[in-house]
Amino acid sequence: MPRPDWYCDDVLSGKLGVEKVWEDEHVLAFHHPKPTAEIHVVVIPKKHIKSILEPEALNGELLSSMVLAIQKTASKLELDQNGFYVRTNAATEGVTPHMHWHIYGPGIP
Repeated sequence: MPRPDWYCDDVLSGKLGVEKVWEDEHVLAFHHPKPTAEIHVVVIPKKHIKSILEPEALNGELLSSMVLAIQKTASKLELDQNGFYVRTNAATEGVTPHMHWHIYGPGIP
């Protein structure tokens, strides 16, 4: 089994403190500690999944939780009023592969 990404592992273990936006039994959404936009939230599964291209990513409960995290984040941070976008990773060079989604806002650049 692949080792979880050290960054996400540190967030999930509590070693790296972050400001949580949404959490349920499947996912955690939190403000990125080094944001690249005015609002930058990361949504991660609590169980390591190498990529959105992996069969494990097709879990209906997980995907529902990921979308719910986006909806709750957009509502809580009023992104639904200003526009936002979501980016997912398939694989990023130099980064331990893991499934995570980024929510950026306000506005769509």
